[in-house]
Amino acid sequence: MGGLFYFEDASAAFAAALEMSERAPAAGLPPTHIGIQVGAVVFRDGDVYGRTVNIVSRIADHAEAGEVLTSRGSVDRTGDAEVSFEEARTAELRGVAAPVTLYRVLPKIIK
Repeated sequence: MGGLFYFEDASAAFAAALEMSERAPAAGLPPTHIGIQVGAVVFRDGDVYGRTVNIVSRIADHAEAGEVLTSRGSVDRTGDAEVSFEEARTAELRGVAAPVTLYRVLPKIIK
């Protein structure tokens, strides 16, 4: 089972993903496997389509239980998010010519 959420603001998407991932087990839900991709989408008949949707689905497929992953492009386009990013691994995504470096999304540690 999966779900797709659309956010106008990437920072809000990262914060929501971390919260969902953290709260799922306590709510009796299975561990999440979340991918985030920043980019354009096409809205049609109450749904979203396009390359961004395809890529985020493939990123989520590479996420381990409880993990939130994103791409370098999304990290670069996020700005001053209330999260931090840690390089996780490189993956080949179907439909993408070159391997993609995936980054683990983590809560920002405030010192």
